[in-house]
Amino acid sequence: MKQISAFQLSLTFVGVFLGAGFVSGQEIWQFFACFGPFGFLGFLVAIALFYLVHSSLIRLVRATGTESISHLLTLGDRPRLRAVVNVMQYLFLFGVVVIMTAGAAAILTEMLSLNIALASVIVTVTIMLLALLGLQGLVTAFSLLVPVIAVCAVVIALLVLCKNGITPAPTVGSVSALLPNWGVSALTYTAYNLLGTVTIMVPFAPFIKDERTLRRGLGGGAVLLTLMAWSMIAALVVLPEAGSYELPMNSMASGIHPLLGFVYGILMLLAMVVSALGCLVALQAQLELAWPKLASHHTLSLSLILALSCVSSLLGFGALIGVVYPIFGYASIPFFVCLLINARREKKKNPVA
Repeated sequence: MKQISAFQLSLTFVGVFLGAGFVSGQEIWQFFACFGPFGFLGFLVAIALFYLVHSSLIRLVRATGTESISHLLTLGDRPRLRAVVNVMQYLFLFGVVVIMTAGAAAILTEMLSLNIALASVIVTVTIMLLALLGLQGLVTAFSLLVPVIAVCAVVIALLVLCKNGITPAPTVGSVSALLPNWGVSALTYTAYNLLGTVTIMVPFAPFIKDERTLRRGLGGGAVLLTLMAWSMIAALVVLPEAGSYELPMNSMASGIHPLLGFVYGILMLLAMVVSALGCLVALQAQLELAWPKLASHHTLSLSLILALSCVSSLLGFGALIGVVYPIFGYASIPFFVCLLINARREKKKNPVA
């Protein structure tokens, strides 16, 4: 792999956060927009922490040559603690499968007026068939959808602001007991994203030319993410009733024009199914690596994982985001701190790194 430029690093940094949950508007609503104008400050704090964590992570990998996630996120030689990191990654991947299944089922329910349980079964069977047919390549192909949906989300947000003005509606306040204020939301949002992004960012570390490329790349990505998130927060602050829907951005798109809502819904549906497929394949691969005997029961283990995710998805897309992500956020904070401590220790040992 060739060295990557600051521009490429910026796009990579943005890409690792633009999941289907983000562009659905549900994450943005629960973690930031429900707090009204303070949501802007909350995201600014979160993006500053994102920058700090990922710059520390990349410097640490470059200085030590270590790409083991469990070693980077723990202090000293503690095998049991590293095992905890691995288990958390398994659970996080499973949680994303559940949440994406719930989101896709919510879209089908809205579009086709299906029973939510039936919609969840349809989504689950579709994911299962894609996995068994070996169509994991769809993950790479359809991952290109997410940037397209992100641009659509920003356009929709701007259209909402043009239509409704920029005067904030009365602040709703916390919509999750696990996220009592915007400060806690910012911290947990950063921490749970660490689990999902660290495995993507670590392999890029050796190919970043120098410190200047690192700062410019992460800085550019941070600015772009902030502009995108702030536009969505602004729309939800002006139109907070959209937050009561499972898919706030889709609701606002339909409010502008039904056709726009339909197209956005289809794009979201594809993105969520493929996101669930990608996490399922990654989870299965990690489990088979840890327990090689599972490889001989590949179909059975896939079926069990998806059956459990189907049942769990019935809790609802919004409810799951308001519970699963904050719990992983709180649980990830110690590892978040360990990463920063490891980076600081390495910097003291090797100031030039």
